[in-house]
Amino acid sequence: MRVFFLQRLLLLFGICGISIIEAAPDKVVCYYGTWANYRAGNGRFSPEDVNPNLCTHMIYTFVGLNRSTYELMLLDKWFDVDLKGLEKFANFKLVNPNLKRLVAIGGYNEGSSQYSTMANSAVTRTAFINSVVSFVKQYGLDGFDIDWEYPTLRGGQIYDRENFVTLLQEMRARFDREGLILSIAVAATPDYHLSAYNVPEINKYVDFVNLMSYDLHAYWDGSTGHNAPLYAATWETSYYSKMLNVAACVQGWLDDGLDPKKLILGVPVFGHTFTLASTTSNGVAARSTGGGQAGAYTLESGTLSYLEICEKFKKGGFTKVWDDVQKVPYAYSGNQWISYDDETSLLLKINYAKSKNLGGLMVWSIESDDAKNICGNGANPIGTFVYKNVIGTPGTGTTTTQKPATTTTQATTTTTKATTTTTKATTTTTKATTTTTKPTTTTTKATITTTKASVTTTAIPATLTCPPSGFLRDPNDCRAFYQCYPGFPVYTSWRFLCPSNLAFDSTTNTCNYTFLVNC
Repeated sequence: MRVFFLQRLLLLFGICGISIIEAAPDKVVCYYGTWANYRAGNGRFSPEDVNPNLCTHMIYTFVGLNRSTYELMLLDKWFDVDLKGLEKFANFKLVNPNLKRLVAIGGYNEGSSQYSTMANSAVTRTAFINSVVSFVKQYGLDGFDIDWEYPTLRGGQIYDRENFVTLLQEMRARFDREGLILSIAVAATPDYHLSAYNVPEINKYVDFVNLMSYDLHAYWDGSTGHNAPLYAATWETSYYSKMLNVAACVQGWLDDGLDPKKLILGVPVFGHTFTLASTTSNGVAARSTGGGQAGAYTLESGTLSYLEICEKFKKGGFTKVWDDVQKVPYAYSGNQWISYDDETSLLLKINYAKSKNLGGLMVWSIESDDAKNICGNGANPIGTFVYKNVIGTPGTGTTTTQKPATTTTQATTTTTKATTTTTKATTTTTKATTTTTKPTTTTTKATITTTKASVTTTAIPATLTCPPSGFLRDPNDCRAFYQCYPGFPVYTSWRFLCPSNLAFDSTTNTCNYTFLVNC
Protein backbone atom coordinates (compact mmCIF):
# COMPACT_ATOMS: atom_id res chain seq x y z
CA MET A 1 0.00 0.00 0.00
CA ARG A 2 2.89 2.36 0.78
CA VAL A 3 4.28 1.99 -2.73
CA PHE A 4 0.92 2.63 -4.42
CA PHE A 5 0.33 5.72 -2.29
CA LEU A 6 3.70 7.20 -3.20
CA GLN A 7 3.17 6.46 -6.87
CA ARG A 8 -0.17 8.29 -6.79
CA LEU A 9 1.39 11.18 -4.88
CA LEU A 10 4.15 11.56 -7.45
CA LEU A 11 1.58 11.44 -10.25
CA LEU A 12 -0.45 14.16 -8.52
CA PHE A 13 2.63 16.35 -8.18
CA GLY A 14 3.30 15.92 -11.89
CA ILE A 15 -0.25 16.93 -12.78
CA CYS A 16 0.03 20.03 -10.58
CA GLY A 17 3.23 21.04 -12.35
CA ILE A 18 5.51 20.34 -9.42
CA SER A 19 8.88 19.04 -10.60
CA ILE A 20 10.12 15.85 -8.98
CA ILE A 21 13.89 15.57 -9.45
CA GLU A 22 15.41 12.14 -8.95
CA ALA A 23 19.00 12.20 -7.77
CA ALA A 24 21.44 10.10 -9.74
CA PRO A 25 23.29 7.26 -8.00
CA ASP A 26 26.28 8.72 -6.19
CA LYS A 27 28.00 5.67 -4.70
CA VAL A 28 30.26 2.93 -5.99
CA VAL A 29 30.93 0.77 -2.95
CA CYS A 30 33.88 -1.60 -3.42
CA TYR A 31 34.58 -4.55 -1.18
CA TYR A 32 38.27 -5.45 -0.92
CA GLY A 33 39.05 -9.08 -0.05
CA THR A 34 42.47 -9.07 1.58
CA TRP A 35 42.82 -12.88 1.28
CA ALA A 36 43.83 -12.44 -2.37
CA ASN A 37 47.25 -11.36 -1.11
CA TYR A 38 47.95 -15.09 -0.71
CA ARG A 39 46.91 -16.16 -4.21
CA ALA A 40 49.47 -17.42 -6.68
CA GLY A 41 50.66 -15.98 -9.98
CA ASN A 42 48.44 -13.48 -11.77
CA GLY A 43 45.80 -13.90 -9.09
CA ARG A 44 47.84 -12.34 -6.29
CA PHE A 45 46.32 -9.00 -5.32
CA SER A 46 48.14 -6.83 -2.80
CA PRO A 47 47.32 -3.34 -1.49
CA GLU A 48 49.65 -1.94 -4.15
CA ASP A 49 47.27 -3.34 -6.81
CA VAL A 50 44.27 -1.37 -5.51
CA ASN A 51 43.06 1.62 -7.54
CA PRO A 52 41.28 3.86 -5.00
CA ASN A 53 39.95 6.11 -7.77
CA LEU A 54 37.42 3.48 -8.89
CA CYS A 55 35.30 3.72 -5.74
CA THR A 56 33.50 6.32 -3.67
CA HIS A 57 33.45 3.94 -0.70
CA MET A 58 35.83 1.04 -0.08
CA ILE A 59 35.27 -1.69 2.51
CA TYR A 60 38.13 -3.76 3.92
CA THR A 61 37.16 -7.39 4.61
CA PHE A 62 37.06 -8.90 7.16
CA VAL A 63 37.53 -8.47 10.88
CA GLY A 64 35.84 -10.77 13.39
CA LEU A 65 34.12 -10.91 16.76
CA ASN A 66 35.85 -12.25 19.87
CA ARG A 67 33.70 -15.04 21.32
CA SER A 68 34.73 -14.26 24.89
CA THR A 69 34.75 -10.46 25.10
CA TYR A 70 32.42 -9.74 22.14
CA GLU A 71 34.82 -7.07 20.98
CA LEU A 72 36.22 -6.61 17.51
CA MET A 73 39.21 -8.82 16.75
CA LEU A 74 41.59 -9.21 13.82
CA LEU A 75 41.28 -12.39 11.77
CA ASP A 76 44.64 -12.05 10.00
CA LYS A 77 46.99 -10.09 12.23
CA TRP A 78 49.99 -10.90 10.06
CA PHE A 79 48.49 -9.19 7.02
CA ASP A 80 46.47 -6.55 8.86
CA VAL A 81 49.28 -5.36 11.14
CA ASP A 82 52.64 -6.97 10.34
CA LEU A 83 52.30 -6.34 6.61
CA LYS A 84 50.55 -3.02 7.32
CA GLY A 85 47.42 -3.99 5.40
CA LEU A 86 45.17 -1.72 7.47
CA GLU A 87 47.63 1.15 7.39
CA LYS A 88 47.95 0.93 3.61
CA PHE A 89 44.17 0.77 3.31
CA ALA A 90 43.81 3.92 5.40
CA ASN A 91 46.37 5.64 3.17
CA PHE A 92 44.24 5.12 0.06
CA LYS A 93 42.74 8.48 1.00
CA LEU A 94 46.07 10.06 0.04
CA VAL A 95 45.41 8.88 -3.53
CA ASN A 96 41.71 9.71 -3.52
CA PRO A 97 40.91 12.38 -0.91
CA ASN A 98 37.16 11.85 -1.45
CA LEU A 99 37.28 8.12 -0.72
CA LYS A 100 35.29 6.88 2.28
CA ARG A 101 37.01 3.92 3.97
CA LEU A 102 35.11 1.35 6.03
CA VAL A 103 35.96 -2.01 7.58
CA ALA A 104 33.53 -4.93 7.51
CA ILE A 105 32.95 -7.44 10.27
CA GLY A 106 31.53 -10.89 9.67
CA GLY A 107 31.20 -12.71 6.38
CA TYR A 108 29.94 -16.21 5.78
CA ASN A 109 32.83 -18.00 7.49
CA GLU A 110 32.25 -16.12 10.75
CA GLY A 111 28.85 -17.72 11.21
CA SER A 112 26.06 -16.24 13.29
CA SER A 113 26.09 -17.63 16.83
CA GLN A 114 28.52 -15.18 18.44
CA TYR A 115 26.75 -12.21 16.82
CA SER A 116 23.46 -13.51 18.17
CA THR A 117 24.87 -13.67 21.69
CA MET A 118 26.49 -10.25 21.46
CA ALA A 119 23.33 -8.54 20.20
CA ASN A 120 21.18 -10.09 22.95
CA SER A 121 22.69 -8.09 25.83
CA ALA A 122 23.07 -4.36 26.39
CA VAL A 123 26.40 -5.01 28.11
CA THR A 124 27.93 -6.97 25.22
CA ARG A 125 26.47 -4.59 22.62
CA THR A 126 28.16 -1.69 24.40
CA ALA A 127 31.46 -3.56 24.55
CA PHE A 128 31.22 -4.29 20.84
CA ILE A 129 30.33 -0.73 19.85
CA ASN A 130 33.11 0.72 22.00
CA SER A 131 35.65 -1.60 20.38
CA VAL A 132 34.43 -0.69 16.90
CA VAL A 133 34.72 3.05 17.54
CA SER A 134 38.20 2.64 19.05
CA PHE A 135 39.33 0.56 16.08
CA VAL A 136 37.97 2.97 13.47
CA LYS A 137 39.56 5.93 15.26
CA GLN A 138 42.88 4.11 15.59
CA TYR A 139 43.20 3.86 11.82
CA GLY A 140 41.46 7.13 11.01
CA LEU A 141 38.71 5.45 9.02
CA ASP A 142 35.31 6.81 8.00
CA GLY A 143 32.93 4.08 9.07
CA PHE A 144 32.00 0.46 9.62
CA ASP A 145 30.07 -2.26 7.78
CA ILE A 146 28.22 -5.17 9.41
CA ASP A 147 28.00 -8.39 7.43
CA TRP A 148 26.16 -10.68 9.85
CA GLU A 149 25.20 -13.80 7.88
CA TYR A 150 22.43 -14.08 9.01
CA PRO A 151 20.28 -13.02 12.00
CA THR A 152 18.16 -15.97 13.27
CA LEU A 153 19.94 -18.41 10.93
CA ARG A 154 23.12 -20.50 10.96
CA GLY A 155 23.31 -20.76 14.73
CA GLY A 156 21.30 -17.62 15.45
CA GLN A 157 18.19 -17.36 17.60
CA ILE A 158 14.60 -16.29 16.95
CA TYR A 159 15.12 -12.97 18.76
CA ASP A 160 17.99 -11.90 16.45
CA ARG A 161 15.68 -10.04 14.09
CA GLU A 162 14.65 -7.66 16.87
CA ASN A 163 18.10 -7.48 18.45
CA PHE A 164 19.75 -6.65 15.13
CA VAL A 165 17.62 -3.51 14.95
CA THR A 166 18.51 -2.63 18.55
CA LEU A 167 22.21 -3.01 17.74
CA LEU A 168 21.90 -0.76 14.71
CA GLN A 169 19.93 1.81 16.72
CA GLU A 170 22.63 1.99 19.39
CA MET A 171 25.41 2.11 16.81
CA ARG A 172 23.60 4.92 15.00
CA ALA A 173 23.42 7.02 18.16
CA ARG A 174 27.13 6.54 18.86
CA PHE A 175 28.20 6.91 15.23
CA ASP A 176 26.33 10.20 14.93
CA ARG A 177 28.36 11.57 17.82
CA GLU A 178 31.57 10.34 16.19
CA GLY A 179 30.66 11.37 12.62
CA LEU A 180 30.92 7.81 11.26
CA ILE A 181 29.21 5.94 8.42
CA LEU A 182 27.17 2.81 9.23
CA SER A 183 26.38 0.29 6.50
CA ILE A 184 25.27 -3.33 6.39
CA ALA A 185 25.53 -6.15 3.86
CA VAL A 186 22.36 -8.21 3.49
CA ALA A 187 21.00 -11.31 1.78
CA ALA A 188 19.12 -10.31 -1.34
CA THR A 189 15.87 -12.25 -1.58
CA PRO A 190 12.73 -10.99 0.21
CA ASP A 191 12.21 -14.25 2.12
CA TYR A 192 14.98 -13.14 4.48
CA HIS A 193 12.83 -10.19 5.55
CA LEU A 194 10.57 -12.62 7.39
CA SER A 195 13.38 -14.28 9.28
CA ALA A 196 16.31 -11.85 9.52
CA TYR A 197 15.50 -8.27 8.55
CA ASN A 198 12.91 -5.80 9.82
CA VAL A 199 13.30 -3.51 6.82
CA PRO A 200 11.35 -0.41 7.97
CA GLU A 201 13.30 -0.34 11.25
CA ILE A 202 16.66 -0.97 9.58
CA ASN A 203 15.90 1.94 7.26
CA LYS A 204 15.90 4.32 10.25
CA TYR A 205 19.46 3.64 11.35
CA VAL A 206 21.78 2.75 8.47
CA ASP A 207 23.41 5.05 5.95
CA PHE A 208 23.16 2.44 3.22
CA VAL A 209 22.48 -1.25 2.59
CA ASN A 210 24.75 -3.34 0.37
CA LEU A 211 22.51 -5.85 -1.40
CA MET A 212 24.27 -9.15 -2.11
CA SER A 213 22.30 -9.67 -5.32
CA TYR A 214 24.28 -12.62 -6.63
CA ASP A 215 24.65 -16.33 -5.79
CA LEU A 216 21.03 -16.59 -6.92
CA HIS A 217 21.81 -19.79 -8.80
CA ALA A 218 24.86 -22.02 -8.49
CA TYR A 219 25.97 -25.64 -8.81
CA TRP A 220 24.07 -26.73 -5.70
CA ASP A 221 20.87 -26.33 -7.70
CA GLY A 222 21.70 -29.48 -9.67
CA SER A 223 21.17 -27.59 -12.93
CA THR A 224 22.73 -24.62 -14.69
CA GLY A 225 21.52 -21.16 -13.80
CA HIS A 226 22.63 -17.56 -13.75
CA ASN A 227 24.60 -16.15 -10.84
CA ALA A 228 22.85 -12.76 -11.01
CA PRO A 229 20.07 -12.65 -13.62
CA LEU A 230 18.34 -9.30 -13.99
CA TYR A 231 14.93 -10.90 -14.56
CA ALA A 232 13.25 -14.25 -13.98
CA ALA A 233 13.19 -17.04 -16.56
CA THR A 234 9.84 -17.73 -18.19
CA TRP A 235 9.56 -21.14 -16.53
CA GLU A 236 10.18 -19.71 -13.05
CA THR A 237 6.57 -19.41 -11.98
CA SER A 238 6.52 -20.35 -8.28
CA TYR A 239 6.69 -17.62 -5.64
CA TYR A 240 10.16 -18.63 -4.55
CA SER A 241 11.71 -19.10 -7.99
CA LYS A 242 10.39 -15.71 -9.10
CA MET A 243 12.45 -14.08 -6.33
CA LEU A 244 15.75 -15.37 -7.74
CA ASN A 245 16.63 -12.37 -9.87
CA VAL A 246 18.01 -8.91 -9.31
CA ALA A 247 14.83 -7.00 -10.15
CA ALA A 248 12.72 -9.02 -7.71
CA CYS A 249 15.31 -8.63 -4.96
CA VAL A 250 15.50 -4.87 -5.39
CA GLN A 251 11.74 -4.47 -5.57
CA GLY A 252 11.28 -6.59 -2.47
CA TRP A 253 13.49 -4.30 -0.39
CA LEU A 254 11.80 -1.19 -1.75
CA ASP A 255 8.29 -2.58 -1.23
CA ASP A 256 9.13 -3.47 2.37
CA GLY A 257 10.19 0.07 3.24
CA LEU A 258 13.83 0.73 2.40
CA ASP A 259 14.61 4.20 1.08
CA PRO A 260 15.82 3.60 -2.51
CA LYS A 261 18.72 6.03 -1.98
CA LYS A 262 19.96 3.74 0.78
CA LEU A 263 19.89 0.62 -1.38
CA ILE A 264 23.19 -0.22 -3.10
CA LEU A 265 22.84 -2.84 -5.83
CA GLY A 266 25.55 -5.51 -5.68
CA VAL A 267 27.17 -6.79 -8.87
CA PRO A 268 29.60 -9.74 -8.94
CA VAL A 269 33.17 -9.72 -10.22
CA PHE A 270 33.01 -13.52 -10.34
CA GLY A 271 31.02 -16.27 -11.96
CA HIS A 272 29.50 -19.56 -10.91
CA THR A 273 30.49 -22.68 -12.81
CA PHE A 274 28.92 -26.07 -13.43
CA THR A 275 29.95 -29.46 -14.75
CA LEU A 276 27.32 -30.54 -17.26
CA ALA A 277 25.75 -33.98 -17.04
CA SER A 278 25.72 -34.08 -20.85
CA THR A 279 27.74 -32.02 -23.30
CA THR A 280 24.78 -32.00 -25.68
CA SER A 281 22.54 -30.25 -23.15
CA ASN A 282 24.24 -26.93 -22.43
CA GLY A 283 21.55 -24.26 -22.08
CA VAL A 284 20.04 -22.65 -19.01
CA ALA A 285 18.51 -25.22 -16.61
CA ALA A 286 20.59 -28.06 -18.12
CA ARG A 287 21.26 -30.87 -15.67
CA SER A 288 24.64 -30.64 -13.91
CA THR A 289 26.62 -32.98 -11.69
CA GLY A 290 28.36 -30.39 -9.54
CA GLY A 291 30.59 -27.34 -9.65
CA GLY A 292 32.90 -26.55 -12.50
CA GLN A 293 36.64 -27.03 -12.37
CA ALA A 294 38.51 -25.00 -9.78
CA GLY A 295 40.38 -21.92 -10.94
CA ALA A 296 44.15 -21.56 -10.75
CA TYR A 297 43.93 -18.71 -8.23
CA THR A 298 40.71 -19.06 -6.26
CA LEU A 299 41.07 -22.87 -6.04
CA GLU A 300 37.35 -23.37 -5.47
CA SER A 301 35.17 -25.69 -7.51
CA GLY A 302 32.03 -23.94 -8.70
CA THR A 303 33.39 -20.39 -8.64
CA LEU A 304 35.79 -18.40 -10.83
CA SER A 305 37.03 -14.85 -10.49
CA TYR A 306 36.55 -12.51 -13.45
CA LEU A 307 40.31 -12.80 -14.08
CA GLU A 308 40.09 -16.59 -14.28
CA ILE A 309 37.10 -16.36 -16.62
CA CYS A 310 38.72 -13.88 -19.00
CA GLU A 311 41.89 -15.99 -19.09
CA LYS A 312 39.81 -19.01 -20.09
CA PHE A 313 38.07 -17.02 -22.82
CA LYS A 314 41.42 -15.71 -24.03
CA LYS A 315 42.67 -19.27 -24.51
CA GLY A 316 39.59 -20.03 -26.58
CA GLY A 317 37.25 -22.98 -26.86
CA PHE A 318 34.20 -21.41 -25.22
CA THR A 319 30.90 -20.60 -26.90
CA LYS A 320 29.31 -17.44 -25.46
CA VAL A 321 25.54 -17.08 -25.39
CA TRP A 322 23.37 -14.06 -24.54
CA ASP A 323 20.21 -14.89 -22.58
CA ASP A 324 17.80 -12.19 -23.77
CA VAL A 325 15.15 -13.19 -21.23
CA GLN A 326 17.24 -12.89 -18.09
CA LYS A 327 19.59 -10.29 -19.65
CA VAL A 328 22.88 -11.98 -18.79
CA PRO A 329 25.44 -14.08 -20.69
CA TYR A 330 26.75 -17.58 -20.15
CA ALA A 331 29.40 -19.70 -21.84
CA TYR A 332 30.19 -23.39 -22.26
CA SER A 333 32.99 -25.61 -23.45
CA GLY A 334 32.71 -29.40 -23.31
CA ASN A 335 31.17 -30.21 -19.95
CA GLN A 336 32.08 -26.85 -18.38
CA TRP A 337 29.42 -24.11 -18.04
CA ILE A 338 30.00 -20.57 -16.73
CA SER A 339 27.53 -17.93 -15.57
CA TYR A 340 29.15 -14.48 -15.51
CA ASP A 341 28.54 -10.77 -16.15
CA ASP A 342 29.93 -8.68 -19.00
CA GLU A 343 29.69 -5.00 -19.94
CA THR A 344 26.29 -5.48 -21.59
CA SER A 345 24.68 -7.10 -18.54
CA LEU A 346 26.39 -4.69 -16.16
CA LEU A 347 25.11 -1.68 -18.07
CA LEU A 348 21.58 -3.06 -17.95
CA LYS A 349 21.87 -3.42 -14.18
CA ILE A 350 23.34 0.06 -13.81
CA ASN A 351 20.50 1.54 -15.83
CA TYR A 352 18.00 -0.49 -13.82
CA ALA A 353 19.49 0.96 -10.61
CA LYS A 354 19.14 4.45 -12.06
CA SER A 355 15.54 3.83 -13.08
CA LYS A 356 14.76 2.78 -9.50
CA ASN A 357 16.55 5.82 -8.06
CA LEU A 358 18.93 3.61 -6.07
CA GLY A 359 21.89 5.02 -4.20
CA GLY A 360 24.52 3.29 -6.28
CA LEU A 361 26.30 0.06 -7.14
CA MET A 362 28.31 -2.29 -4.95
CA VAL A 363 31.18 -4.29 -6.43
CA TRP A 364 31.99 -7.70 -4.92
CA SER A 365 34.89 -7.69 -5.05
CA ILE A 366 37.84 -5.76 -6.48
CA GLU A 367 40.53 -8.42 -6.00
CA SER A 368 38.73 -10.66 -8.52
CA ASP A 369 39.08 -8.12 -11.33
CA ASP A 370 41.89 -8.13 -13.90
CA ALA A 371 44.03 -5.61 -12.04
CA LYS A 372 47.16 -6.23 -14.12
CA ASN A 373 45.51 -6.17 -17.57
CA ILE A 374 46.37 -9.82 -18.19
CA CYS A 375 43.54 -10.21 -20.70
CA GLY A 376 44.22 -7.00 -22.61
CA ASN A 377 40.99 -5.14 -21.81
CA GLY A 378 42.67 -2.59 -19.58
CA ALA A 379 43.42 -2.74 -15.87
CA ASN A 380 40.37 -3.38 -13.66
CA PRO A 381 37.91 -3.53 -16.58
CA ILE A 382 34.87 -4.35 -14.42
CA GLY A 383 35.59 -1.74 -11.76
CA THR A 384 36.41 0.91 -14.35
CA PHE A 385 33.24 0.20 -16.34
CA VAL A 386 31.00 0.38 -13.28
CA TYR A 387 32.54 3.60 -11.98
CA LYS A 388 32.46 5.30 -15.38
CA ASN A 389 28.77 4.52 -15.92
CA VAL A 390 27.66 5.35 -12.39
CA ILE A 391 29.84 8.32 -11.39
CA GLY A 392 31.86 9.40 -14.42
CA THR A 393 35.45 9.27 -15.62
CA PRO A 394 37.61 8.15 -12.66
CA GLY A 395 39.34 11.02 -10.95
CA THR A 396 37.56 13.84 -12.80
CA GLY A 397 34.09 13.95 -11.29
CA THR A 398 32.64 14.28 -14.78
CA THR A 399 29.21 12.74 -14.98
CA THR A 400 28.54 10.00 -17.48
CA THR A 401 26.37 10.65 -20.51
CA GLN A 402 25.00 7.12 -20.57
CA LYS A 403 21.20 7.32 -20.92
CA PRO A 404 19.26 5.31 -18.31
CA ALA A 405 16.97 2.56 -19.46
CA THR A 406 13.48 3.77 -20.29
CA THR A 407 11.68 0.77 -18.81
CA THR A 408 12.03 -1.41 -15.75
CA THR A 409 9.65 -4.16 -16.71
CA GLN A 410 10.74 -7.59 -17.79
CA ALA A 411 10.71 -8.21 -21.49
CA THR A 412 8.22 -10.85 -22.59
CA THR A 413 9.24 -13.83 -24.63
CA THR A 414 7.54 -16.63 -26.49
CA THR A 415 10.14 -19.21 -25.57
CA THR A 416 10.08 -21.29 -22.44
CA LYS A 417 13.82 -21.33 -21.80
CA ALA A 418 16.78 -19.21 -22.79
CA THR A 419 18.92 -21.67 -24.69
CA THR A 420 21.58 -21.57 -27.34
CA THR A 421 19.02 -20.54 -29.93
CA THR A 422 19.93 -16.99 -28.95
CA THR A 423 22.84 -15.22 -30.63
CA LYS A 424 26.19 -16.82 -29.93
CA ALA A 425 29.57 -15.23 -29.87
CA THR A 426 32.19 -16.41 -32.32
CA THR A 427 33.86 -19.58 -31.14
CA THR A 428 37.55 -20.28 -31.60
CA THR A 429 38.79 -23.75 -32.44
CA THR A 430 41.31 -23.88 -29.62
CA LYS A 431 40.30 -26.34 -26.97
CA ALA A 432 40.40 -24.96 -23.43
CA THR A 433 43.27 -26.53 -21.55
CA THR A 434 41.58 -26.56 -18.15
CA THR A 435 39.03 -29.25 -18.95
CA THR A 436 41.14 -31.94 -17.33
CA THR A 437 41.80 -30.10 -14.08
CA LYS A 438 40.59 -32.07 -11.07
CA PRO A 439 38.45 -30.00 -8.66
CA THR A 440 39.75 -29.46 -5.16
CA THR A 441 37.68 -31.81 -3.02
CA THR A 442 37.90 -29.69 0.12
CA THR A 443 35.93 -26.82 -1.38
CA THR A 444 32.93 -28.52 -2.92
CA LYS A 445 30.48 -27.91 -0.10
CA ALA A 446 27.52 -25.69 -0.81
CA THR A 447 26.76 -22.72 1.42
CA ILE A 448 23.22 -23.66 2.23
CA THR A 449 21.99 -20.27 3.41
CA THR A 450 22.29 -19.07 -0.17
CA THR A 451 21.08 -22.32 -1.72
CA LYS A 452 18.51 -21.69 -4.40
CA ALA A 453 17.80 -25.25 -5.57
CA SER A 454 14.08 -24.86 -5.06
CA VAL A 455 12.17 -28.07 -5.69
CA THR A 456 8.82 -27.63 -3.94
CA THR A 457 7.19 -25.44 -1.34
CA THR A 458 6.23 -28.46 0.75
CA ALA A 459 5.75 -27.62 4.42
CA ILE A 460 7.78 -29.46 7.05
CA PRO A 461 5.99 -32.67 8.05
CA ALA A 462 3.92 -32.31 11.20
CA THR A 463 6.11 -34.89 12.98
CA LEU A 464 9.20 -32.68 12.59
CA THR A 465 10.23 -29.47 14.35
CA CYS A 466 12.31 -26.70 12.81
CA PRO A 467 15.61 -26.34 14.73
CA PRO A 468 17.17 -22.95 15.61
CA SER A 469 19.59 -23.25 12.68
CA GLY A 470 16.66 -22.99 10.27
CA PHE A 471 17.68 -26.14 8.37
CA LEU A 472 16.37 -29.69 8.73
CA ARG A 473 17.20 -32.83 6.76
CA ASP A 474 14.35 -34.93 5.48
CA PRO A 475 14.51 -38.17 7.52
CA ASN A 476 13.38 -40.16 4.48
CA ASP A 477 15.84 -38.71 1.95
CA CYS A 478 19.45 -37.79 2.75
CA ARG A 479 19.62 -35.46 -0.25
CA ALA A 480 16.57 -33.45 0.78
CA PHE A 481 16.39 -30.72 3.39
CA TYR A 482 14.05 -27.96 4.52
CA GLN A 483 14.70 -24.27 5.14
CA CYS A 484 12.31 -22.85 7.70
CA TYR A 485 11.87 -19.77 9.82
CA PRO A 486 12.18 -20.49 13.55
CA GLY A 487 9.67 -18.51 15.55
CA PHE A 488 7.52 -17.79 12.51
CA PRO A 489 5.40 -20.95 12.13
CA VAL A 490 2.91 -19.32 9.79
CA TYR A 491 5.45 -18.95 7.03
CA THR A 492 6.12 -21.46 4.30
CA SER A 493 9.06 -23.84 4.53
CA TRP A 494 11.04 -24.63 1.42
CA ARG A 495 12.23 -28.09 0.40
CA PHE A 496 15.58 -28.39 -1.39
CA LEU A 497 17.50 -31.24 -2.97
CA CYS A 498 21.29 -31.60 -2.97
CA PRO A 499 22.98 -32.62 -6.27
CA SER A 500 22.92 -36.32 -7.05
CA ASN A 501 26.41 -37.04 -5.70
CA LEU A 502 25.87 -35.15 -2.44
CA ALA A 503 23.80 -35.44 0.73
CA PHE A 504 22.73 -32.89 3.31
CA ASP A 505 25.18 -32.78 6.23
CA SER A 506 23.31 -31.69 9.37
CA THR A 507 26.53 -31.04 11.28
CA THR A 508 27.63 -28.29 8.90
CA ASN A 509 24.36 -27.40 7.14
CA THR A 510 25.94 -28.02 3.75
CA CYS A 511 25.63 -30.40 0.83
CA ASN A 512 28.56 -32.74 1.36
CA TYR A 513 29.93 -35.89 -0.24
CA THR A 514 27.65 -38.82 0.56
CA PHE A 515 30.41 -40.95 2.06
CA LEU A 516 31.15 -38.16 4.57
CA VAL A 517 27.56 -37.85 5.75
CA ASN A 518 25.96 -39.96 8.48
CA CYS A 519 22.53 -40.60 6.98
